[in-house]
Parts: sequence; C-alpha cells; structure tokens
Amino acid sequence: MSRPLGAQRPLTVDVGMTGAHFVDDDASVLGPSIRLALSGRKGRLFGSAEGGSIVTIGAASGFATLEGGVRSGVAGGWSSDLTGELGAVAGSNTSGGAGTALAGGRVLWSVQSGGAWFRATSHVSGRTHATLTGGGVESGAWWSWSRGHVSTTIAQEWTSAELFVGRFRSQFAGTTPVRYTEASVALHTESDRATFDVSAGARRDADATHLYEPALSATAALWTGKSVAVVFSVARQLPDWVRGSDAADAFSVGMRFRMATPASDRSARLIPVVQVVDSAGVRLLRVRASGASQVDVMGDFTNWESAPLSRNGAVFERSVTLTSGSHRLLLRIDNGEWRTAANTPAVDDDLGGKVGLLVVP
Repeated sequence: MSRPLGAQRPLTVDVGMTGAHFVDDDASVLGPSIRLALSGRKGRLFGSAEGGSIVTIGAASGFATLEGGVRSGVAGGWSSDLTGELGAVAGSNTSGGAGTALAGGRVLWSVQSGGAWFRATSHVSGRTHATLTGGGVESGAWWSWSRGHVSTTIAQEWTSAELFVGRFRSQFAGTTPVRYTEASVALHTESDRATFDVSAGARRDADATHLYEPALSATAALWTGKSVAVVFSVARQLPDWVRGSDAADAFSVGMRFRMATPASDRSARLIPVVQVVDSAGVRLLRVRASGASQVDVMGDFTNWESAPLSRNGAVFERSVTLTSGSHRLLLRIDNGEWRTAANTPAVDDDLGGKVGLLVVP
C-alpha cells in the first residue's frame, strides 16, 4: 500500500509491548518492541528510514527499510517522482529472512485538497534458497481537510514465493508464482492532542487458501506532553510476498517520543501573512492563515504579552496602536510555537531568538 504524500518528520521513537500471532506458523510471541522512523525533504529530494524489532524469550524478529527519491514538478497540477527502496526482514519464522530492492516511478495529479496517482514498480528479492523477481502497478486517490485525510488504493502485484513444509516450515519445497489484486482505504483524523488512523483492505488471490482475505489496522495516539504520546494499535497483516514479511495478527501498547502534537504540526505547516490596514479610522493588524482556528500575537505594541485576534471571514484581526516605523512581533497559531510571519524578515531579539520585523508606513 502506498503513501501518496508524506509529511516531513524528525526522528520518532516508539517503545512498548507487542504481541503477535504468526498465522502460517501457528506461533505467538509477546515481548518488548521498539520502532524508529525518520523522514524529510530537501528541495526535490525526499527520503525516509524505518526499523523495528520485537524480542521474546529465545527469539527476536525485526525489519529495516530505507526509501528515497526525487520529485519533479510539471505544469497544470501534474508532477512525477522516481523512488528506490531497500528493505530487510529477519527472524519472524524459521524459513529465514528476506532482503528486497525495489524501484518505481509515479505520476501524480494534485489540486488544493486532493489528487490521484499512478505508479509502476519492479523488484528483486533475496530469499533463503532463491532470488525472486516481480513487479506491480497501482493507482490511488486522496482527499485532505484541515484535520484529516482519506486515501484509497488498488494494486496488482506479481512475484514468486518460496514454499516450505513441515513444522514451522523448516523444509524447502520449491518456488511458486504469486499474483494478486489488493484494494484498501485509509482514514486519518486528529484533534489538537490526539490522532486516529484506520485502514481496511481486501486481497484477491486465486491461488491462496481463501479467494479473498481481509486486512485491517487501527492506531490511536494520545499526547501527554509536547512530544510524548501514548499509542495503542491493532492489526491483521496479510503476507507481503514482495518484501517477505509474514501474515500476523498483532497488537501493541507503548509510548511515542519526539513527535510534536497535531496542533503544533498543523501550525508549522501553515504560512501566515501579516498586514496593517486602516479601517474607519482604526488601524487593524490582519493575519491570513488558511486552515487556522486561533491566532495570537505579541510584540512591542502589546508589551510582549499574548493578545488573541478575532476571526473575520478568511482573516484574523485586532485593532492596535501602531506608530509609523519598525515594530517587532511574533505569531502563535492554534497554540503552537511562537513564530514569525512569512512576509516579515526574521531579526535578532537580543535574547538569542528571532522575531519578525514589521515596517508600518
């Protein structure tokens, strides 16, 4: 399943307890788990890295993924990207681990609140007894609003798989072609201090034990501090024949560190613009911050005390006493961090920080 547009994110860490039942082995594990995730962008380049493991008595399993690419813009809302991915899983069953290299190209069409994409991929995987190749195509669409987004995907994959027999699949029996179609829908919603993600899908595989197999995952996160959250998740994971991970029913309870609250994240994505206008003999400070629900200001004209702005249609405003000349100010959106406006140069505030410089005629 693809992620259409990822948000830039610093390193986040999940630690907790995870239980998993591996369906094909009829084996269960319960133990401490850790997951690390990092993503970012610079210009046209983007990338992400993710890894995790679960440890139990006498056994451990884990995964690692490194993904990156380059995106180019095309006129009329169209863009494209080329991506590469390296991944490995190990220890989840006695038939051994897997390493996969994947390359893909994607075409995207986007509007202000949504869009669609088409992607084609090819891959080569190293397994215990063979090197397997394959490919896939997928298409999808997404729609976003201020506090959430929904996406849907349909994909066709073809590859090969190793077959094992005996207890815990310990005896190699050869390879077989695998071809299946998968469809899914995913929903993300958030409040100022909580998020909820749920996805549901179904796979059609004519050669599997059941023609249709459902998949489901749900994750809830509740922030207890500026960058600390309690996380609960459950999942029914189908086997990933491309990357080599097993079918599993899993749950986890833990803590997430180094991720900002949803309110702070939304605030950081907004681009506020400030201006001063005269209206009926009153000087108004106006801030345009599309998608914001609350805007506060502080500056030399408020004695550096926080002052709320009132919503007036698409802008937030407040009557102020501003003389001609230069003034210093900061904005806070939806109780996020204090920051400068997009159209005010950042200057030193004599305390080691930065403030916006507003010039009033």
